[in-house]
Amino acid sequence: MTENFIPDSRELFHATCAGVRFTRPPFWMMRQAGRYLPEYRQLKEKYGFLGIVQTPEVAVEAALQPMRRFDFDCAIIFSDILVVSEALGFPYKFKDAGGIMLERKIRNANDVKEVRKNIGAIRERLSYVADNARLLHKELPKKAVLGFCAAPLTLASYMLEGEGSVDFPALKTFAKESPELFGELMDSLAEALAEYLKMQIECGVDGIQIFDSHASITPEGKFDEMSGQWVRGIIQALDGRTRTIFFAPKMSKRFSEISTLGADIYSVDDACKLSELRSCGGQPYGLQGNLNPDLLSTSTPDEVSKKTHEIIADMSMFGRHIFNLGHGIKPDAKIENVEALCSAVKNFK
Repeated sequence: MTENFIPDSRELFHATCAGVRFTRPPFWMMRQAGRYLPEYRQLKEKYGFLGIVQTPEVAVEAALQPMRRFDFDCAIIFSDILVVSEALGFPYKFKDAGGIMLERKIRNANDVKEVRKNIGAIRERLSYVADNARLLHKELPKKAVLGFCAAPLTLASYMLEGEGSVDFPALKTFAKESPELFGELMDSLAEALAEYLKMQIECGVDGIQIFDSHASITPEGKFDEMSGQWVRGIIQALDGRTRTIFFAPKMSKRFSEISTLGADIYSVDDACKLSELRSCGGQPYGLQGNLNPDLLSTSTPDEVSKKTHEIIADMSMFGRHIFNLGHGIKPDAKIENVEALCSAVKNFK
């Protein structure tokens, strides 16, 4: 364990991913910029969500808000997974009752062809994300800046369903009844997403996280067939140019299915102890997680501090651990509980 050398946050992130063990892990929280912060709510009231996302200076301000409050080691660019859908010709909006709705859906071969036709426009249409990433990297030279995207399956699930869903029946039907067309769609999405991530890497991000938010809708044993093979292809296309983190909620009990993707770090939910997953399959994996986000909403600071300490202690002898939540922080999370989490990580011995 490296105790005499005290790295800055960016160095800590990279060294941890590489397997160097320190007294404490680097840490951040999924959705750390968002509705639990009063200053973010003010920003959203003024600009609207899409206004924040599409205005680089405002997006950077949203990303910086939690960094000022809590001094996380990692900042993630403020954006949305569906900006790629929009760039590919399938724009979206927010429904009055909440949730998203795509203005059009993928229904046939012509729609799939349009996705492929628009891949070349990704960089130009998402240049505001590139500006966002550059500005955030400039603002935080000693912090790790993370970019992100959806996995092809997750992006396809929205583009086929047209909105959020519990089990995305339109995707399942499309994959079953039109397997060749489904494969063409996934190939195109993977190519577009790889290009999008390469753009972020060129803007100075230290790592990227791929969110496969709906991986758990795949039947057991079918993850690689329906999703994993394309995620693996994206990671290979990045050619080791940045650190890669893969997150698939509700998949920790199917870890053997997701652990073959070649990611540097696997972010997992809170259903399993991290130490139990670390050597699944006979090799040590880098892991991220996995405090239950409900604790930040329902527990006391002492309880949050205790559980945070337990998770870090469980992984401290192994290293290659980034502390995070098992899913995104919720809008009703208590600021004092986030402060307790941060203090417990920073003061871990």
